[in-house]
Amino acid sequence: MKKAILVLSLVFTISTNAQTLKEIVDVLGGKTETTSKKVIYKEVLNEVVTINSTSNEMFSGGNSRQAVYVKLPVGTKSWYYRVTPMDVSSNYYYQPRETFFSLLSNDYPLFVNNRTNYGFNFYIINDYALSDFYAKRTFNVYTNYTKENTLGFYNVCDLVYSNLMICLTNTNVKQGLKVIVEVVAYGDF
Repeated sequence: MKKAILVLSLVFTISTNAQTLKEIVDVLGGKTETTSKKVIYKEVLNEVVTINSTSNEMFSGGNSRQAVYVKLPVGTKSWYYRVTPMDVSSNYYYQPRETFFSLLSNDYPLFVNNRTNYGFNFYIINDYALSDFYAKRTFNVYTNYTKENTLGFYNVCDLVYSNLMICLTNTNVKQGLKVIVEVVAYGDF
């Protein structure tokens, strides 16, 4: 009788703690994650940045260099970015169904709607290089993600550090630019 009560007690304990038992079996079987997270897209950044012409910087106090932090959420596996240049006087914005986040999460074709023919320089750096970037000294960049004298584009990045920045420079003497900078993280959130 004592054995029957012990067996019933054990069965009851196992059935009420089935999730815990499954987690133990998963860990013993070599699975390191016991909770199932869904791999999804998450919008990180959608910002319009103004980068003045070099003459404006010299004579009017503007800045032909701008940097924005890329604050990636925990669980990011990679991240996508799109940069769209336009004339400084433009007020263009992507429609909600055209945002980079919307295109990626709905599996729509990716595109960039360049609104000017003036190019700019694009860099991804760690924040420790920021003071050198603004001082116009040599600064460390991730060369695989550098584009100079480019129009708008999109790309994917596998760097998932906590101190990344997107840096933009305008080398045009007369023409200021606005640039839409969009970042979408992909991962387990």
